[in-house]
Amino acid sequence: MITPDQVGDRYLEVHHRMFRAVNDEMSGCGLSLARTKVLLRLRERGPVRQSVLAADFGLSPHSITDIVDGLERLGMAERRPDPIDRRAKLVAITDAGQAGLDVANATRLRLLTDIFGALNEADLAALLRVLDSLDEAAQRLTAASAIPA
Repeated sequence: MITPDQVGDRYLEVHHRMFRAVNDEMSGCGLSLARTKVLLRLRERGPVRQSVLAADFGLSPHSITDIVDGLERLGMAERRPDPIDRRAKLVAITDAGQAGLDVANATRLRLLTDIFGALNEADLAALLRVLDSLDEAAQRLTAASAIPA
């Protein structure tokens, strides 16, 4: 008999392996998944304070500072004065960041196509249904844990 914990462990193993494969390949072009997510957020919503980025991604201020510092070293993001509060800085994507994001997205798409291209359409549809069910269960758990006791 297959148990939920066996399936769960296997799922986590596969997830970790896929995450590493995609992250490692993207790191080859200078962008990790974390950096790519930050650039994508900056492209979609424009310049924002680091504290907002940290809150958006559930990261500590130190972690988001490390990510923004790395993007700034690569010339993909820049810190600008906040026109509303001269003590604060806004983080903005640069032209190099736009170009890097395009390369990272193309790399990500190629890798995911390689991985999931091994499945036929029926398997893809079944996997999507299973993932949706798992996501719903996880959302219920996180919603329940967010309720103060």
